[in-house]
Amino acid sequence: VPPVLNITAPADGLVTNTASVVVSGTTNDATSSPVSVAVKVNNGAAQAAVVNEDGSFSLPVTLTEGENSISVTATDAAGKTTTITRTVTLDTGAPVISDVTLTPNPVDAGATYIITVTVTD
Repeated sequence: VPPVLNITAPADGLVTNTASVVVSGTTNDATSSPVSVAVKVNNGAAQAAVVNEDGSFSLPVTLTEGENSISVTATDAAGKTTTITRTVTLDTGAPVISDVTLTPNPVDAGATYIITVTVTD
């Protein structure tokens, strides 16, 4: 039986402007303890997380701009594995306003007008 693995952070689909996130969760295996946990971001090298006695673990990882795939693998003493993958997007760029129009232009005091804005992110 492979180990149980629960990821509590980060949430799948998270969009953040912070280049570092903490991967945390819990793991256990009733019949083949201890369980080791490795975390891999994109195609980088796997990093070992320290698994506490209660099965909890946490490990800060660094993201690259854009979409990142974070794979967390728990391996028990019998060599069985469980893997959970989360997608996290790092977006450090501010939105860009490229076009603003005011209709009608000029506007009379007390009149209704429409402001149209084009924004890309």
